[in-house]
Amino acid sequence: MNELELAFQSANTKSYSKKIFVYVVQPSKMTRRTGLMHFAHGWGGNRYQYREMQRDFSDRYNLVCISTEFRQSGFYFDPVTGTGADLPYDASHYQVLDCLNAVRKTLSIYPALNRRRLISFGGSQGGHIAMLMGIFAPNTFACIVAACSLTRIDESISAWTGRDFSADELAVRDVVRMAGLVKCPVALMHGTADRTVPDIHTRMLEKALRESGKTVRSKYVKGGGHALEPVTDRKTTTIRLAGDWLASLASRGKNDFDLKTKVEIPCATKKCVLDWSKPHEDASLLSWAAM
Repeated sequence: MNELELAFQSANTKSYSKKIFVYVVQPSKMTRRTGLMHFAHGWGGNRYQYREMQRDFSDRYNLVCISTEFRQSGFYFDPVTGTGADLPYDASHYQVLDCLNAVRKTLSIYPALNRRRLISFGGSQGGHIAMLMGIFAPNTFACIVAACSLTRIDESISAWTGRDFSADELAVRDVVRMAGLVKCPVALMHGTADRTVPDIHTRMLEKALRESGKTVRSKYVKGGGHALEPVTDRKTTTIRLAGDWLASLASRGKNDFDLKTKVEIPCATKKCVLDWSKPHEDASLLSWAAM
């Protein structure tokens, strides 16, 4: 097992020009089947949140495991503790681009990776980001695993952000509304005693996915809190719920980055456009257009 750090510029705007940092765990032996798994940390967390999980899964499932410290969180907010978040908060929009661009950056560094074995994982806000990654780059991931995640910006989540949202901003963050745009299998888990993000978020998403004909697995841990404690934990539940997917699932074709796809997502009054032909540092990678 080898560990390293990456840094790159990600879709920076006039108000944000900091580098994005990525923690990488490489499996002990790289083969033709070696894939990639992205881990998205939670609100105010940092790239080391899933360090032990990354170290385990890299060899267990033959994956380069990466974790992106997306904008406004972690060591950017507090260089000493690595916890906390800036306000007003992006709340899973450009932060999703940071994570997708980290996948692009890693693929450029490891060109021999099996590009059909790309996996998106996250917990809490990271679960929200993991799902949105599968919507913003719909041909890219073999599966998504979302743990105890928020799935839309409701009134309570909005209050955390220190900002207001337009109808379009809410729509582009609403995974329940966009469930039909997800193309890969999804594994969902949530604790029934979660006081941070109530399990209604996951239950609504599961319902929307199933109604759209998607492949879904779910686990609701009775008495489990936001990290599924004290009953179990996210790592154990991921292995039991989706371990076979992590070991064997592969997407059918090329990913959006290699295809240079233009993804258009209808929102409330306009559409959000992702142009994957653009470089990862290009702010025009994401734009808004008339419907």
